[in-house]
Amino acid sequence: MNHLREYWRRYLFLGLTVAAVFVWASVFALEAGDGRLTLSVFDVGQGDAIFIDAGNGNQALIDGGPDGAVLAKIGGVMPFWDRTIELVALTHPHADHLDGLIPVLERYDIGMVVESGVNHSIPEYDTWHTLIRERGIPLHIAKAGERIRLSPDAALEALAPLRDFTGTSAPVHDAMVVLRLVNRNAAALLTGDAEDEVEREMLRSGASVAADVLKVGHHGSKTSTSDAFLEAVRPNIAVISVGAKNRYGHPFQLVLDRLGRAGVRILRTDRDGDVVFVSNGVAFVPAAP
Repeated sequence: MNHLREYWRRYLFLGLTVAAVFVWASVFALEAGDGRLTLSVFDVGQGDAIFIDAGNGNQALIDGGPDGAVLAKIGGVMPFWDRTIELVALTHPHADHLDGLIPVLERYDIGMVVESGVNHSIPEYDTWHTLIRERGIPLHIAKAGERIRLSPDAALEALAPLRDFTGTSAPVHDAMVVLRLVNRNAAALLTGDAEDEVEREMLRSGASVAADVLKVGHHGSKTSTSDAFLEAVRPNIAVISVGAKNRYGHPFQLVLDRLGRAGVRILRTDRDGDVVFVSNGVAFVPAAP
């Protein structure tokens, strides 16, 4: 009887060991990514937070929204054991883009930070730079024409800023970091709060702004998304990151009308929640619910 009991004990231990190996092998296979690039425009209220999963284990976060709500959003799309975000980009240091990035820097290992280097006198921006220094995170000042590779097929192209704003006190919207996400022939244009002057500068630069998806500038403000810019981008879908019943009146009807005349499908975080796209290498398409 004792011999039989010992036999079953060993058998159970072996079975549990095999099961554990299988589970963790599956876990790490998932961590390596499934090869699909996804782009998530998070619903963070009146602000911007955009998450990219390159499908190979690399992730990027562009802006963090106005508060720590972005942490729950990240937790919903990243495996719990993955505590590294390879790239964090700050398009400009306004609170509705910056403040949520501070707890991200505190809780995750960040591979690199990208920003414009422009000066801005808010305490959160000082905290942001203090955390970058204390945690030894490499800081890169974005320049138009650069490419940051996320996978063999995917990269972020910097379209702005087109001049060096490091240490200057220029209006922060003029120093906007504008990124174009490309995955083979698919493209998404992530404009931050770029206004019409930055749009004109990008068009004059001759850089390609064409994109399947346009993240509408400045939450649908009337100072962004000009007719000339829309004609150059020619998006199929526009995403407006905006808070419900916000005090700014975003998005402006003028911008909605421009998009409508251009035949662009409009998605809004205040109405649609998180907006997620998947790239098939040809275009960015909305993910199935």
